[in-house]
Amino acid sequence: MSSFIISIILLLGAYGCTNFTQEQSKSIMIPVRDGTKLATDLYFPDLKSNSYPAILIRTPYNKILLKEYGEFYSKRGYVTVIQDVRGKYGSEGNWMPYEVEGDDGYDIIEWLANQGWSNGKIGMVGGSYSGSVQIAAAIEAPPHLVTIIPNITPATPFNNTPYENGVFALGWGIRWSNIVDKNITGQEMNEKFAEVFHKNWYLELNHLPVIDLDKKVAGKEIDFWRKWINNEPGENSYYDEQDYLLKIQQIDIPVFLQSGWFDVANRGTKMIYKSLIESGNNNIKLIIGPWVHSDRSSTKLGPLYLGEEAGIDLFNLYTKWFDYWLKGIDNGILNEPMVQIFNIGPNKWIYADEYPINSSEETKLYLTSHKDDKSDAINGKLIYKNSGNPVGSSSFKYDPADPTPSFSDLMKKNRLSVYQDIIEQRNDVIIFETEPLQDSLTIAGSVTAVLFASSSALDTDFSVTMIGVDNEDNIFPIGQTFGIIRAKYRNSSGKGELLEKNKIYKYTIDLSHTCYTLAPGEKIRLEIASCSFPEFSRNLNTGYNNQTTSEFIIAEQRIYHNEEYSSHIIFEKNKK
Repeated sequence: MSSFIISIILLLGAYGCTNFTQEQSKSIMIPVRDGTKLATDLYFPDLKSNSYPAILIRTPYNKILLKEYGEFYSKRGYVTVIQDVRGKYGSEGNWMPYEVEGDDGYDIIEWLANQGWSNGKIGMVGGSYSGSVQIAAAIEAPPHLVTIIPNITPATPFNNTPYENGVFALGWGIRWSNIVDKNITGQEMNEKFAEVFHKNWYLELNHLPVIDLDKKVAGKEIDFWRKWINNEPGENSYYDEQDYLLKIQQIDIPVFLQSGWFDVANRGTKMIYKSLIESGNNNIKLIIGPWVHSDRSSTKLGPLYLGEEAGIDLFNLYTKWFDYWLKGIDNGILNEPMVQIFNIGPNKWIYADEYPINSSEETKLYLTSHKDDKSDAINGKLIYKNSGNPVGSSSFKYDPADPTPSFSDLMKKNRLSVYQDIIEQRNDVIIFETEPLQDSLTIAGSVTAVLFASSSALDTDFSVTMIGVDNEDNIFPIGQTFGIIRAKYRNSSGKGELLEKNKIYKYTIDLSHTCYTLAPGEKIRLEIASCSFPEFSRNLNTGYNNQTTSEFIIAEQRIYHNEEYSSHIIFEKNKK
């Protein structure tokens, strides 16, 4: 233990921590290494004991709103510790998202472990940002951190938030910034979350330069919003400390990951799992259900009923995990399959000991330009074998003044028919579909698009959306299967390389992952564009910072699909 931690423990004698077991709950201020004090609520079990394990939740959303978590875990024999992160609500300091969460987490964990009521074993749990702070703390390797349960956790600044493959996550970024910048009430927070589903963000965010949207939406300049924008990935080292995937293989404690196929951050769960497994960590549990961005299960996805199996008791599983690792209760959780993914369609769970599941095989679908006789909107076909198509390419123009609408924006509002009508009438999207399936097809794992493309611009974006089409030619989502890439970051997130005009380049685009069974007669559809607005900021096609400038040009884009340049998608097909 560091001399600093020892001095903090001695300093905190005045807080009277050793008699907390006489009270049900207590609010205190805990200082960290630079003297900043963090507001903390402690919930104690009814059952009196000489020592307890602790569960820590650190949040930017107001610790008071998480009281039910405190009561839930304390009733199960844990001291539950819920804390406002630095600079939020009751905590002192200046909050800049992600910047010091590793150090602060380390200090709090070691402080908790050295209280008179502690058995020295600390676990962490929490979703979204509260998942990221767990990863950050675990990388610092506090000696008394035993296990973590990161729910619905984003990946890295380059792969999820605030950028995705170099493209600024505009819709999420401004909405989240507007929610967390001020210390608002729970009711105000709920109202702002509800705006996601009813506000016309396409019009609201159709403003340049992007950097000034904080003043338009929030009515003021937001420091971290502007810091994100002024520090584009690859331009400097600002994000190096926040990119925990670079260091995540240092984590050797047990990790329980949970997410949903329709979680906007589910790419993070996939990347975190892969990195931990590759590091040789054998105690990684993974559950992904048919849910959205939530640490709770549901039997419904909007109006769609997914069956009772979808509504598993996640909190019972979290408790079993903690009971095993923090209390030493042999409850059999390690005898259960370590991977559990929900197959939408048959609405059944698939159990395995690894992910992607060992019953899957890599499958490719190639793009061709054969016209569909039924619709002028369909530009080509997806086929299993590269045909060496003599036409060889499809083209479109991308105009930043008229940005292509994003699928996810209208999906969240349950307006897919509106999206389909709009997108099939636009000239800046090219669409490829399979023939109607003869047999059912289960996609179970990662989905990747490999595009060979050229542009008349020095820099641009390419976006790919994979969805399903039913027997009546209506589209439907099969997961968060979408990806986008900034052309200048095609080779590396650490260095931007502008394009040679009209030169063909290869782009590998992660479309996240899913588990979905398409029925006979249904089809897979691929939509390729250069924009997904307003969820992602527009590329202005100039090669300059797209968030601080306003000038733009129209780009001529071409996607190649011939024998030499065979654009295709790759996915894991379940053989069972």
